[in-house]
Amino acid sequence: MAYQNLSEFYDTLTEDQPYQDWVNVLEQLTASMQINNLLDIGCGTGTLTCLFSKIAKNVTGIDLSDEMIEKAKLKSDKITWLKGDMSNFNLNQKFDVITICCDSLNYLTTEDAVMNTFNHVYHHLNEHGLLMFDVHTAHKMETQFNHQTYIDDRDDLTLLWQATPGDDPLSVWHDLTFFSLNEDGTYSRTDESQYQRTLKKPLYDEMLKIVGFKNIQSFYDFDITNQSSHSDRLFFVATK
Repeated sequence: MAYQNLSEFYDTLTEDQPYQDWVNVLEQLTASMQINNLLDIGCGTGTLTCLFSKIAKNVTGIDLSDEMIEKAKLKSDKITWLKGDMSNFNLNQKFDVITICCDSLNYLTTEDAVMNTFNHVYHHLNEHGLLMFDVHTAHKMETQFNHQTYIDDRDDLTLLWQATPGDDPLSVWHDLTFFSLNEDGTYSRTDESQYQRTLKKPLYDEMLKIVGFKNIQSFYDFDITNQSSHSDRLFFVATK
């Protein structure tokens, strides 16, 4: 998903995201590692990527959206920012850690695209390198993205968000309408639709094993001890 319109409002609407929680989890998982190079896939406007620079000496962020990457470049000139497709990229470089955070993987709508992503990640990891990613749980898709409407109303921006199940299993259409306040007191309307799909946990496990990943572990909601599937966010960690 390219986020053509959302990029304008992304940082405002995600300012309450628990970005530090992703950092804390990654620090726990890599406590015994020396991380020289980290690749953050689906980096968006780079807020989390910048925080990862506290963990790794050299950080690269990649995203499909030109608009997102341009905004990310304004946040740090010490990070390498690249435009690219997570399911088909070749950076001619290997990394100690690769992350796919904030349910970015869920924007891939086919199992083949997910498998291609895992393959590309595997070949970009150093030996014993680590992959960490998170996705929406089936529970979340069925309970929070099932004909719900959400409103985020701020002084200068209002978001109307409708979540409607898609045709694929465990998929959702996010229909977003933004009303942004102009300097003259009028409002501008912007519309955008996004499609996400998640897969069941055993299928992610199987895909990772087929690609060649080892030491595959999973947990929920930023807690490495949490094994309750009645959670919102499913994390995976695996090594090459």
